[in-house]
Amino acid sequence: MFKELVKAQLENVLTDLDIQHVNFTVEQPADEKFGDYATNVAMALARELRRSPMEIAKEIAGKLPGFDFIDRIEIEQPGFINFYLKKENLIRNLDEITKLAENYGSSDIGHQKKIVLEHTAVNPNKALHIGHLRSACLGSACAKILRFLNYNVEEEYYVDDTGVQVAVSALGAAELDIKRKPEEKFDHYAGRVYVETIKRMEKSKRLEKKKDEIIDNLDKQEGKSLVSLKEFVDNVIEANLETAGVFGIDYDVLIWESDLILGKFWEKAFETLKSNPNFCLAKSGKNKGCWVIKSLPNHQLKSEENKEKVIVKSNGVVTYTGKDIAYHLWKFNLLGNNFKYKKFVTKTQRKPLYSTSQKGKTSDRFGHADFVINFIDTRQAFPQDIVKRSLETLGYKKEANNFKHVAYGIVSLSPKTAKELGVGTEDGKSRYAMSGRAGIAVLADDLLATVKKKLKQRHPDAPRPEKIAAAAIKYLMLAYNAYSDIVFSYDKALDFYGNSGPYLEYAYARCRSVLRKAGRQKIKGYSEEFNSLELSKEELSLLKWIAHFAETVSESGEQYAPNLLCNFLFELASRFNTFYNKRPILRSKKGPASIQFRLLLTAATAQVLENGLKLLGIERLEKM
Repeated sequence: MFKELVKAQLENVLTDLDIQHVNFTVEQPADEKFGDYATNVAMALARELRRSPMEIAKEIAGKLPGFDFIDRIEIEQPGFINFYLKKENLIRNLDEITKLAENYGSSDIGHQKKIVLEHTAVNPNKALHIGHLRSACLGSACAKILRFLNYNVEEEYYVDDTGVQVAVSALGAAELDIKRKPEEKFDHYAGRVYVETIKRMEKSKRLEKKKDEIIDNLDKQEGKSLVSLKEFVDNVIEANLETAGVFGIDYDVLIWESDLILGKFWEKAFETLKSNPNFCLAKSGKNKGCWVIKSLPNHQLKSEENKEKVIVKSNGVVTYTGKDIAYHLWKFNLLGNNFKYKKFVTKTQRKPLYSTSQKGKTSDRFGHADFVINFIDTRQAFPQDIVKRSLETLGYKKEANNFKHVAYGIVSLSPKTAKELGVGTEDGKSRYAMSGRAGIAVLADDLLATVKKKLKQRHPDAPRPEKIAAAAIKYLMLAYNAYSDIVFSYDKALDFYGNSGPYLEYAYARCRSVLRKAGRQKIKGYSEEFNSLELSKEELSLLKWIAHFAETVSESGEQYAPNLLCNFLFELASRFNTFYNKRPILRSKKGPASIQFRLLLTAATAQVLENGLKLLGIERLEKM
């Protein structure tokens, strides 16, 4: 990658000048007239060296060795060093793209280190809504990108089958006469049962007591109700996975919370925790009788109530955070326990899926992480921080450092969409939260059906509308910075133009159409004749942009930021469409060499779009 080569040479110069620990960047300038790369290293050094940035920039530039891929280096106020790539190398890069094909942009950054990546993890008593879908899309895309960088990535789906929400839904299914509608997906039915049971429980002490009994049975993993509850959750999970599969999202293993208890993982974690002075039985105060973790190292307390976190309640019930600590000790292979597994058969998952099971076979194929990445929304930031700090205080500092919580932003509803769902919007808020208890949410299945219907109305001849609809929705989930909130609106989801998934699919299909029309004019690859061509600004702009693909993939993976790849692909599609509209590809006044160059440029664009869309989990369409 050109960028890494430039940065490496700058670091060499700094070493020669005996300058260390300086933070500088090598970036792609927003305006192409300032080069293909620019660095702020001189400005970063100005205060330390007490010299003008321009003076420092000239000295550093003068010490840089000759690059065989750099045409020239220029200094710009207030001290930027700008690098311009040679046209010849940019053209040769096109040939490399077509030869490497589906492997172009990949690298060996990961060295096959193991990443356990957790995402989606819906409470198994409801259908996926758009908030869950954001987690699934982000986690799945990052997994694909990290594999492309040669990490060994394991995608895990944590099934919280011992929690309160499961208990409520299972209670309603068993005690209340709520019929499943014909053709109703089981997870949609389960969600209805949950909402109705919550309403009934508010007026019934008997139901509230029954719920508490189920929770106690779940925590101890005993009692007759567990058999029917297990069947209920199995059906919900199968329906959830069906939705995920339609969006091209797969998992490697389902980790059931009940197996964490039955497999003695929590017991072993509990003994480990009790040996630590920060974990103790509260003797007084509001948490009296509870096992708590006290303030942990480096933790930035947000309020007085966060000075300690309850891990085991006074009635002996283990909290979600407690089980999560045990789960993460297992992820890093710090408990010495292994789960038993069996295959989990689904209709839509495209790779083998396994599930923990007491009836399975013991195996150590899962877990054993070098790194852990969790895509869990920002509302869980404090519990996730407790898990990280627990690892640290138990002496597992390396593992704590290798634990990453991607606290993605909340998906809320626009006023218009909220009103369509029956939410009162008289208060004039700019956004409205979804609520499982109130049954207020945009379900992923319903959204896909709506987008597909609108697409068919607007474009009745559109091929494979379900794929285009899925692309529109997935791209909407991925195009934002993961840490930012999203205000969802149907209008935005139904916009197939501009910066959208269908726009990228259309650009790819246009490339493929051109190449099909070329027919006998087969692409011959790189020719020295191309170097002497006078390229139009459209050709040169597209040529330069393509060269940044590999580094964009790397940055997207290292920052867990698929939006960087989205931005790159949108700009690539836009530049190709400008080139296509202004420069006829299959004919040129400049002769056959120009046509061959344009075909090679088109083929390279198609390949980069194909690779990029694949990493986002968006299906490529040959025709649109």
